[in-house]
Amino acid sequence: MFKWIKKNFHLFIILGACFIAFNFFQEKEDYVEDYNLKIQALEAKVDSLHAENSELVKESKVLEDQLLSYDKRIKNLNLKINVIKKETQQKLDSVDFFGDDELERFFAERYTHILQRHDTDSIN
Repeated sequence: MFKWIKKNFHLFIILGACFIAFNFFQEKEDYVEDYNLKIQALEAKVDSLHAENSELVKESKVLEDQLLSYDKRIKNLNLKINVIKKETQQKLDSVDFFGDDELERFFAERYTHILQRHDTDSIN
């Protein structure tokens, strides 16, 4: 029996190598499947993130447009405020140059106007 093992030693080596190689490649295929599943999961996640990013880009553009609109409104309001300030300052400056008669007429007209408005606003 020992002779038979010696005679077929190379055959045992070859069969052992084949068995090891088969197991090695069989396990490698399992790893490949696992990696492929992980890659597919990551690709799905990437696709999801790309879709989310697209939505965020659209939302960003809408917000930028709103911001530009608000900036225009603020600019227009600031211009109106500056005009009102200038007109008010001009009126205040013109009051400084009123004579006594003009001041009396100014305040008389102002209080007469306020009294008339008060009479129409009140409920009798």
